[in-house]
Amino acid sequence: LLLFLLTTIPIILLLLAAVAPTAAFSAGRGFGPYSDRGSDFASFDRFRAACPADASAVRRFDPSLVEGNEKEEGGGGGNDDVWVAVYRSANNLPSVFVRDAFFDAMRASTTTAQGGDSETLVSTSSSSQSIGVISNNGNDGSDEDDDKKPVAVARLGKDADSNMYILDSMRCVLKKENTDDDCDGGSEHAEAIGVCIDELVISYLQRYLQNESDGAGEDEMTFDGGIRFRGTLVSGKLLDSRGFREVSELSSDMHSHESDYDGALNKYAERSTSKVVAKNPGARDRALKILSCLGRVDREEDQRRARLRKGDVGGGKRGDGAGEEEQSDFDPWASVKSYI
Repeated sequence: LLLFLLTTIPIILLLLAAVAPTAAFSAGRGFGPYSDRGSDFASFDRFRAACPADASAVRRFDPSLVEGNEKEEGGGGGNDDVWVAVYRSANNLPSVFVRDAFFDAMRASTTTAQGGDSETLVSTSSSSQSIGVISNNGNDGSDEDDDKKPVAVARLGKDADSNMYILDSMRCVLKKENTDDDCDGGSEHAEAIGVCIDELVISYLQRYLQNESDGAGEDEMTFDGGIRFRGTLVSGKLLDSRGFREVSELSSDMHSHESDYDGALNKYAERSTSKVVAKNPGARDRALKILSCLGRVDREEDQRRARLRKGDVGGGKRGDGAGEEEQSDFDPWASVKSYI
């Protein structure tokens, strides 16, 4: 019997050692019921957002994002800039945090710091408060965010030249190649970027409605065409799925998409009712908030303002040709000269 135990126990331990890494480094599943069908609606949220996010959170993600903006704005940063920071929620399995900490340590040991740190994965703090991920439900922007680094950030700011709001700096440290059908968008990368887009759209609409109630005066905001997005190959698909239209003409701010009232209303209505399109409760809640704000917007007046503003982009008034002349003289690389 002793000989049998001595021979079988090592074999069992070897099998467990081979299976454990696969479970530890699998995609981030939560504590809800597991299903092999990727299109099922998840009963938990992988990510949570802090909007508006503090500048210190963005600085932990990548110092160059905040420092570059402070230089452009004369050291103080833009007053109209709104940042969003997305964190992993406590609904993820502990193995997900272990995986992120492992890759964070590996990258830190093989990468030389060069000012920015946006390519380093999020890691858990060594303190006892952040180790107990299950004890914190992570639904609010608590003080524990002070010790954590976001997995994704994005910015909504007002462009000084065109006087339009730009949603850019959509950055995420999660690998876009790691696909997962259980995630909203097909991967954790896409889901985190999608949270950034939705939160900043909500922030813009809330500011819009507040301006309307206070009396906007000359600074009238519009939703139809009022937000411009600088999308990529990945985020561009997310913008399309939310009803934002692609631009047909190149402009000085190099944006790829514009907000569309009718398109956003249709797509977010679909996201709020379909468990296949929006695969977690947080995505549906954000879609319902956007629909609630859009329902309070006067569609006819908003589109009328959008048509008037479209003829005034570039500084000239509608019909005088000054705006078109200035648009023809813009430098398409002006937005990236600070990084060259």
